[in-house]
Amino acid sequence: MHLEFFCKARLLAIALVLFSSAAFSQEGANHKLVVDWGHWRLGHKADPEFLQKNHLTLTFGSGAPNFETVTREEFDQAMAKAKAFNKEYHDKGYLVLRYLSTSLNGTSGSNQDAPQKEQIRWLKFYNESWQNFEDYLGPKPAHDPTTWITVHRDGTFPHYRYAPYGQQTTAGFETWGCPDNPDYVRIMEGKVRAQAETGIDGSYVDWTHIAGGTCYCEFTRANFIKYLKQNLPPEIGQSKYATGNYEKIELPQKRGDKFWMEWITYRGHVVAEFHKHLRTVARQYHPHFMISGNVFGGFGYGPIAYDAAGNMEMLAREGYDDFIYSEIQEFLDSAPRKNEEGTKITNSPALKFLAAASHGKPVIVYATEITPPIFPNPTEKCLSAMAQINIAEAAANHAVFREKRETPPGATQIYEFLAAHEDKLLGAHLHSNVAVLASLNQYLADELSFAFSASRVLADEGLAHVMIVEEDLLSARLSDFDLILLPYIPLLSQQKQEALQRYVEKGGTLLILGNSGAKNEFNLPHEQIALAGLFGGKSYPAQAVEKKIGKGRAGFVPLVVPESKFLIPSKATGAFTTFGPTMADVFADIPEGYTRNRIDPVLRESLVRVARKTNELLEDKVTRLITKTPYVEITTMRPEDNRRMLVHLVNYDVTVEGDLTPAQNLQVQLAVAEGKKVKSVSYSGTLGEMKPLEFVVVEKAPQQIIRFQPDALNIYGLAVVALE
Repeated sequence: MHLEFFCKARLLAIALVLFSSAAFSQEGANHKLVVDWGHWRLGHKADPEFLQKNHLTLTFGSGAPNFETVTREEFDQAMAKAKAFNKEYHDKGYLVLRYLSTSLNGTSGSNQDAPQKEQIRWLKFYNESWQNFEDYLGPKPAHDPTTWITVHRDGTFPHYRYAPYGQQTTAGFETWGCPDNPDYVRIMEGKVRAQAETGIDGSYVDWTHIAGGTCYCEFTRANFIKYLKQNLPPEIGQSKYATGNYEKIELPQKRGDKFWMEWITYRGHVVAEFHKHLRTVARQYHPHFMISGNVFGGFGYGPIAYDAAGNMEMLAREGYDDFIYSEIQEFLDSAPRKNEEGTKITNSPALKFLAAASHGKPVIVYATEITPPIFPNPTEKCLSAMAQINIAEAAANHAVFREKRETPPGATQIYEFLAAHEDKLLGAHLHSNVAVLASLNQYLADELSFAFSASRVLADEGLAHVMIVEEDLLSARLSDFDLILLPYIPLLSQQKQEALQRYVEKGGTLLILGNSGAKNEFNLPHEQIALAGLFGGKSYPAQAVEKKIGKGRAGFVPLVVPESKFLIPSKATGAFTTFGPTMADVFADIPEGYTRNRIDPVLRESLVRVARKTNELLEDKVTRLITKTPYVEITTMRPEDNRRMLVHLVNYDVTVEGDLTPAQNLQVQLAVAEGKKVKSVSYSGTLGEMKPLEFVVVEKAPQQIIRFQPDALNIYGLAVVALE
């Protein structure tokens, strides 16, 4: 999460309102939200006419003021107004969420001056007003707010200045408190308590990160050493770093330093625990209070792993975040569409990863703002088309698109369609018999891995698939998949490799790319690669091979990693970026490659081979597009009761000018849930009435395979497949 790309309206009091009489039960003053992706449709203002017109269920609302910006009298008045607002919306059947910043704000002499610690507003509050809020914050701590800030090794601190799009920054700045500092944690406890007391139902916690190159305060050092003692056995430390005594170590500062992998993993850990703590505190005042972090992108490569709260998988564990908020796009560069060169721009790999990491919790996409100056003088045609493709891409990958400013007719139309079929979307989750393993642990260890690029290539080849994360390897969920792809996963524990071995023996198919599992979870070489044992050796064979093992099958495709490490030729757009080509010389699996289809040709050739081997190993018992189309992607979902399947089709053949080329003569093959038969298929590719489609059964047992031909597809198509 890098400073140059935090382009959001921090000065606005952002909030969200979630609505549905079917989505909650009333318990006195509290309302329990049944969190379901299929119900969530997010707009930008709490205007009933706007909400109703666009069939939106989430929007902005009200909340508690910041202690340091108001007198106690002003605070109490604002709290009373917020409570009245929230009661009004609760009485109407709404639930309310609120933006909550973890930053410390201040003002310097000008936007050119280096901010000073003494300029943060909390210092004035500490000296003059703390006693007025002791009921929320407790007694004044001995150390003032200048000691709460995350700091670089030399004691300086990072900062950010907000600028509205196309305008200059102001003299205002933000910096961040350290979640290891107990005094800072205490003021955040007070802030989240105040939010909960207004009656809101949760907060989107912004700045979910520890800024790059920080924090080197005394609290972080002590807690990091404690973390090492708990998570890095002394014998591992001795083998890896020539020491098992962590008390006197030097804290790492850059990639390559001792304990770097553990350091950046710890930063993700401490933020996740911070969120869990805030959630626990808030639930003392509102038992159903929800917390979400801002994971910035979900892109599983170095910069995100380093600076954006590290591991999104940590935040999505049970008891931590209740939904995920993701700034997945950078301006127009990553907006889904067909670009001027005719390339399909897609964010679907990152969205599939977020769906996997969140374990089905809603993922809100805070994406490209379809307004000037990013879209200079946009026409209604442009706004409508670009809104639809953003919403369609999100919906097809189990995410929720946040409508930021404009809601043009095209957006209204697709939201109306989704609302009309909400009963079919509720309870549905991404599902496929093909799964790609994605692991942020690879990037935390400065290793290559290609889950995102592999996902792009599978989609380009027309194969429906989902992603899974390492945690899934130790769950019963593996039985959901006929094939699991390891897209070069160098680090994999013995326990997880053995779980994959059992998966194969019980009937699953495992396809391994490259020297996967050569190292353990600590980034140390395995004496013997357990997965290589599937092919009869301590290491993998030199050539591609497949072998029947037990009731299942394993395949191996070799991967030669060149000295260039599949470098994507690109000029960095800034010193830090979570979206562009920064660190392309270290990690090949970056948005510059998979989003904009600039994957290295040699790597792409290997991934195409893997995609085709996937279909071959499953003997074409896959969900896929039969017709070759460069701009259409397919995903499938199913609810837990297996009474239906959903087929999503997204046509990316739309330009920023709003020109759309419908996809014609599509043919879809669907691998039906085992033990089920298709009763009927209905479809719409024009956001109009769902109409029945004829289908052909091409294989009956043990798994039914059907084919059908949808009508014309504009931007978004949905097929509902009833099962019996």
